Amino acid sequence: MEIAAAVATPLCADGASVLPEGTELRGVVKRVHKVGLGLVHESAGLQLEFTLLDLPDGREYTVAARLSGIDNARERVDRKGNIHGIRATATLSNRFGERIIFAVLGHPAAMIPLFVVESSLFHFPDPEMGFRRGTEMELAVEFPEQFGTLSPCPLPEVEASPEEWAAMQQVVNELPYWSYSKRQRQPMDLVNLLYVGSQEELERAFAAAGWIGSRANSMRATVAAIRAVAERRGFSDAPMRTLLLDGREPDLRLQKSLDTFEKRDHLRIWKRDGELDGQPVWASAATRDLGTTFGIHPFGFTHEIQNEVDLERDKVVHDLIFSGCVDSVAYVQRPKGVRDTGQEYRKGVSSDARVAVITLNGCTQPREDFGTAKAWPEPGRAVQWIRRVTLTARNHFIRDNLVYRTADAIRLSYLTLRKLDQQAKQEGRARQLETAMRSAPPRRENKPPVVLSADDTVESWLRTQKK
Repeated sequence: MEIAAAVATPLCADGASVLPEGTELRGVVKRVHKVGLGLVHESAGLQLEFTLLDLPDGREYTVAARLSGIDNARERVDRKGNIHGIRATATLSNRFGERIIFAVLGHPAAMIPLFVVESSLFHFPDPEMGFRRGTEMELAVEFPEQFGTLSPCPLPEVEASPEEWAAMQQVVNELPYWSYSKRQRQPMDLVNLLYVGSQEELERAFAAAGWIGSRANSMRATVAAIRAVAERRGFSDAPMRTLLLDGREPDLRLQKSLDTFEKRDHLRIWKRDGELDGQPVWASAATRDLGTTFGIHPFGFTHEIQNEVDLERDKVVHDLIFSGCVDSVAYVQRPKGVRDTGQEYRKGVSSDARVAVITLNGCTQPREDFGTAKAWPEPGRAVQWIRRVTLTARNHFIRDNLVYRTADAIRLSYLTLRKLDQQAKQEGRARQLETAMRSAPPRRENKPPVVLSADDTVESWLRTQKK
């Protein structure tokens, strides 16, 4: 099957566009194996091969490309670019189901009620892979030598007078640094975005970029979130914790995920008093969830965020630009760094203390609209039941023994200790990184610091499209 991926970040050389908007990488699905009934494979596998660079003017170039990551995916990409699916029997929901099976073996009379309880709480995870249109992938691409030294093209420049720049700077100076938890008075997410435009323009822009809203917090939503974690599946409209900005709850809560609740991009938006150029102003805090952990304060499952929050700020900028709903972007420096204000801050977070000010257009005809992308259909009930029995039996014979469980316990202990060590060092690394960023010359426009050579490996964000 042929596939195509649109280059989401245009690349330039010496100020001239080399890979403009509309550039695509084309390739094929080279290899695929499904789990099916579980008789041959425990997990799914997929290999994509991109070999052709197609420019909007019709020119084509042969390239070497290797998949290096899939945004917000539960699947794993190895060093060769192969995609490995999850093993359904390794999920929390299946382990809970195995305990019920063992209980049934000891007490046959309890079989029916116990299976009713287990089936009502958790479902056996679907181990197959299905990447819908708009899935974001990261590829390492070796471009032709004639392209020269490449770097991301400058963002749309702001045409503003000194007075308009001063007004923009004033709005940023008055912006709070942090949003705060509603339940505990502690800084949570860094405010790093401003949108200029109406609420209708804002909603249309994010919808076109594939962002959706979240359901209200409730006991039912909490149970659904627990099930999503246990079953390692997606929860596209998952609830979000209520965070306050100047004591106010957000006007909009938006998120973007793929096939797992553990990883997602999410943001909250608050309407601000005043205007810029006669348009409403909206403040936003954007962060990326990297995984789920169980905490005591607050009690329950919570997300671990990416500490380099500027990466998520820039992702939001590029998402909206790619949709065609942006007139201009300005990066405005805050007066102080997040650790220089004398206020409490979230440990481990690093930032260059710039706020991206995004001026929206009407977005009546977006360049791309990924809000209509649909997920793949699930298999029939009979297939699901046969697969569950087959995979559970295989897992029991392979892994329910002392040797495997001891090795698995050692592995988990090592990973836990390594994570604790990384968390302990994170604040020191964040301080060093922030000091380096703050010492750089101030910039009003966005010029990404990474310079890429045609001979180097280039990391490009792509959006897949099924042909």
